[in-house]
Amino acid sequence: MNPHSLPFFLVSLSLTVLSYANNLQRGQEVYSQICVTCHGPNLDGGIGPSLVDAYWKHGDTSEAIMRSISKGIVGTEMIAYEYVYSEEDRQAVTDFILDKQEGNRQTLRSFYARDYFKGKRFSPELFDSVESISQEILPENFLYTKRMFDGVLRGQSKLFIKQAGKYRFNVGGGGRTSIWVNGEEMHYTNDQEKKNTHFNKDFHLEKGVYDLEVLHEEPTSFSMRFYARLQRIEGGTWMLTGKSLEGNTPKIVRPGTEAKVVRKWIEGLPPRTLLVLLPNQVMVAYDIASGQVLKAWKSALVNQTPSLDSRSQNESVAKGQEISGAQQTVLQGKEFSLKSYESAGDSLFISTLVDGVQKRIKVSPDGSDSFSISVQ
Repeated sequence: MNPHSLPFFLVSLSLTVLSYANNLQRGQEVYSQICVTCHGPNLDGGIGPSLVDAYWKHGDTSEAIMRSISKGIVGTEMIAYEYVYSEEDRQAVTDFILDKQEGNRQTLRSFYARDYFKGKRFSPELFDSVESISQEILPENFLYTKRMFDGVLRGQSKLFIKQAGKYRFNVGGGGRTSIWVNGEEMHYTNDQEKKNTHFNKDFHLEKGVYDLEVLHEEPTSFSMRFYARLQRIEGGTWMLTGKSLEGNTPKIVRPGTEAKVVRKWIEGLPPRTLLVLLPNQVMVAYDIASGQVLKAWKSALVNQTPSLDSRSQNESVAKGQEISGAQQTVLQGKEFSLKSYESAGDSLFISTLVDGVQKRIKVSPDGSDSFSISVQ
């Protein structure tokens, strides 16, 4: 570089960094104006889906996010904001959302026939030299294969790193696996070769976005046994493999025009708790085994599928702003037995036996952000 051009280069770089920082700040401002109500203050979901987990039904590229913001999503509360905000503001929100990502995104899965790869060392260049059988963008950003798949897997994605540090891959399940980051091989195993040919590097990553490639082959089996995780040595793990979510889109239970009950396992609540969702978006956690209101939330909903790599084994999540002072004893007694519950418009009626005596309680909306509960 010409030494006389260095000051100009540094000034140009500083202006670019400042411009990007200003763009993110504007994106956060617009997000706080239009997005926070549905997607939450931390982008982890509310009325709308999470914008920081691994599942992106409508795409997680800059172009796809910009399109969703601009055109809206048919059949949802997401309107077309191209008529509300300028292109610059919509791009700023897009950049703000992308800046909050962590883990692998924009995952492209390709399948290849085995024959071409026999006796050849895996590398991205090798895969580039032959056509794939199929390619698919995966909305869940976890690599998986269909049952009894007979072939070779290539996964390509963008790796979003938020915290600089030392990283490594945790890999198991057999077969042969090669993992590359920005064109450098970081992991290699092959259970048909001696272990002294294997390696798994510890490597440093700065905050930023990296190219990730996972190349894998294993014997045909009922389901893929291969698993891989990215681990930050100082703490934190991100799954690279998981389960297909086809036909199993994350299910969000929201308030409707009538009162409803959700019975799902919520961390910190007894398993027999009734979650009463009222039309004013208030949710009441009523414990049928003690006759107590344990918690209540406003702007509430229930996410029944919070875990993407093991969806049926994790608890559901209650979302909303907790209402302070909601805890109260509704019925007193030693033995409680739920008989039934039924919705009647905006209220829910719960029939229960308390020490052998039948009781009936009513849970109703109270204004826009509270509830009332009474014994009938």
